[in-house]
Amino acid sequence: MKSKRIIVVVVSSIVLCLSLFFMFRNEKDTSSSNKDLTLVYEEKVSPNKKYVSDKKDIVHYTIKIYQEDKNTVYVHAESNSAIFENTNYSVDYNQKLSKEDIQIKWMTLSGSTEPKKNNQLGLANVKIFKDGSVVNEKVISFVSKGVKAITDVIG
Repeated sequence: MKSKRIIVVVVSSIVLCLSLFFMFRNEKDTSSSNKDLTLVYEEKVSPNKKYVSDKKDIVHYTIKIYQEDKNTVYVHAESNSAIFENTNYSVDYNQKLSKEDIQIKWMTLSGSTEPKKNNQLGLANVKIFKDGSVVNEKVISFVSKGVKAITDVIG
């Protein structure tokens, strides 16, 4: 019985050490590679700016698109909202990206592009074009964590 506890402690320690190693290694890799990135496009919206009375309650959603010297494109989505975790993904792209190659369409959860107080923006459909054709399309949800929390409570 005692040997099983020792094995569990040793295995847990190894897993913890490996997790910390990879976490800190990735942070260093990200910061050093950011030096080679050029910001190509940035778009920021506020879904609730019209509906709040206090500036500290204003939520911002931002999408930044960078290109690396090697031509890989990185999409970074961020928000000051507590229900959003910053999101990053990359797209292989073997030529120089321009603003004209990027399209962001903001939508509500119901798919409308016309937000209202009870149906605010929460999705961004990000499209990246190459020679007029879509090479990558992804919908980023800025509210999925909040929707999941609500559905978990409801059951």
